[in-house]
Amino acid sequence: MASIQSKTGKSGSKTYYVVVSDFGKHKWLKAGSYSDAKKLKRQVERLTHQQKLDGFGPEVVEIRIDDFIKQYLDHVKLHNSSVTVKRYRVILNTFLVFLRMFHSNILFLSKLKTIHLESYQRKRLESLELKIKADGIKRGSHNNKKLPLPQTVNYECNVLRTAFIWAQDHDLLEIIPTKKLRKLKPKAVKKALIFSSEQCESLLFTAKQLANKNKNLKVFSDAIAFLLNTGLRSGELCNLFWSDVDLVTGKIKIQEKEHWSPKTHPREFFMNEICISILKRQKRIDDFVFLQHNGNPLNPDLLRRVYVRLTRKAGFPEFTRVHDLRHTFNSIMQMNGVDPATMGKILGHKDIETTMIYTHQTDKHLKDSISKIGIK
Repeated sequence: MASIQSKTGKSGSKTYYVVVSDFGKHKWLKAGSYSDAKKLKRQVERLTHQQKLDGFGPEVVEIRIDDFIKQYLDHVKLHNSSVTVKRYRVILNTFLVFLRMFHSNILFLSKLKTIHLESYQRKRLESLELKIKADGIKRGSHNNKKLPLPQTVNYECNVLRTAFIWAQDHDLLEIIPTKKLRKLKPKAVKKALIFSSEQCESLLFTAKQLANKNKNLKVFSDAIAFLLNTGLRSGELCNLFWSDVDLVTGKIKIQEKEHWSPKTHPREFFMNEICISILKRQKRIDDFVFLQHNGNPLNPDLLRRVYVRLTRKAGFPEFTRVHDLRHTFNSIMQMNGVDPATMGKILGHKDIETTMIYTHQTDKHLKDSISKIGIK
């Protein structure tokens, strides 16, 4: 028995299939248009039930996994930003490295099974050697490699799943190996901390004091103040070029460089006067805005080490992540009335839900807010 069914894609267009059913088994044959589906249905109905279920349909092309990845990345380049292409390339390359290290006998796409994807999940969580080989030597990368979180591996498997679906749609794969793959249980992430306005002042005062005693720390004092007033990620600040800022209009751009690309899509917004004055204090001897005393650009690792030193000196040892400055920026801005949509544009978030994750209110703000109502 054969019937015509359709599936609606994200763009709203319909793709028609002929579904062959016999003795409780079902096979979907992609036809394309409705008229093509009717023709295919007539062909199918002339076949025996064994032909319908086993011998009919498009022949899957045998293709090597590395060749498939090249084809898929060419497809990704046509429909996505350079940031997305880079992210997908890194994930797919990591998967190739994994296969070479642990399943060197798996060369063809059709040989991939769910068990290999489960192995990928385990090795990503356990193998530091895999991470080092996959990452290679990259400028600005962390010296101390850390294994990815389960939620990161889940995202990588989603990218692989998308690639396998594309392969199936192009007759390169019959069975998607991630179809029965279970997600890893997310690991609890350390709760973000935010500085109060008073703590911000204390932190910056301590940073200036140390900078006055040690000129090597001056750029770090400026960098922390800049982060608190822009909400930039540490990588964005360390890779900020003079060509990214306009001291006349106050506009700042976060955009891709030859050696680096932002975590999310490029964006631009305006700086306040504090940021402009900080920039005017920096020496323009290199493309990079923030330079150490020896002339080398700042890097996230060194910035974090100095940041931890400053927070301890200021009396806030619980603050150990530079990213807390970004959370603080967003929270203070929203507590002062800036709407989430605007904050999302400044922070570079694709949706408001992400921006709200960065939103935290101090106890004082919550207490002051509830005191504004007094119904008797």
